[in-house]
Amino acid sequence: MQDKELKHEFELERVILFSDAVFAIVITIMVLELKFPEGLRHAATEEVHKLMIELAPKFIAYAISFGLVSAFWLRHLKIFKTLRDYDVPLVVLNLVFLFIISLFPFAVSAITSSLSPGNYWSFDIYVTIILGATLIQTLIVQYLVKHKNRLCFLPAEVEDTLKWKVHRLNVFIIPAAFAILIAFNFLGLQQWVPYIIMLQAIILKRTQNKYYPKASTLARLLKNKEEQEISV
Repeated sequence: MQDKELKHEFELERVILFSDAVFAIVITIMVLELKFPEGLRHAATEEVHKLMIELAPKFIAYAISFGLVSAFWLRHLKIFKTLRDYDVPLVVLNLVFLFIISLFPFAVSAITSSLSPGNYWSFDIYVTIILGATLIQTLIVQYLVKHKNRLCFLPAEVEDTLKWKVHRLNVFIIPAAFAILIAFNFLGLQQWVPYIIMLQAIILKRTQNKYYPKASTLARLLKNKEEQEISV
C-alpha cells in the first residue's frame, strides 16, 4: 500500500515537473527574439544606436510577456500545491493550459514583427492567448473545487486558498471578452483590444478587495472594531 502511494506521489510530481519545464522553455524561447545582428563589431556608433532603438520594442514585448508567463506560473504553482491526487481530466486540462502557454513566443514574435500604426491584428493573437490561458486555468481551479474532497489536501480551505470567489468570474468575463474582441475587429477598433485585458484585471482586483482584503486592511478593520468596543 505504501509503495503504491509513493508511486502515485512520484507520478504527480512528474506532472508538476513537466509543467515547470514547459514554462522554463517558453521563457527561454521568448528571449531568443532579443539578439543583435551578426557583424556588429565594427559598426558605427549611430548604427548601434539605431539598432538599439529597433530592439527596444522587442525588449518591451519580452518583459511584458515574461511578467505574464511568470504570473501564470505562480498561479499554477499555488493551484498544484493544494493537490494530493490527480486524475485524467485534470491532466488533460493542464495539458491544454500548457499548450496555450507554449504559444506565447509566437505571440511575442507577432507583436514585434508586425505591429505598426494601422496594423493591429497581432493584438488579437496576443490577447486571445492571454484570455485562453486564463480561462483554462480557471477551469482547472473549478475542477479542483468541484472534486476537492478527492484531490486536495485541505478540502475546506481550497476555495479560500485559490480565491475561487474572485476567479470564478472569469467563467463569465472571458466569453464576454471574446465577444468584445470580435466586435472590435468587426468595427475596425483593433487598437482598443489590449484594454479588454485591463478591464478584466480591474474587475478581478475590485472583486478581490471585496472578498479577500489585504492583511493590513483586515488588521486595521479589526483594530478599529476593538477600539469601538472599548469606547462603548
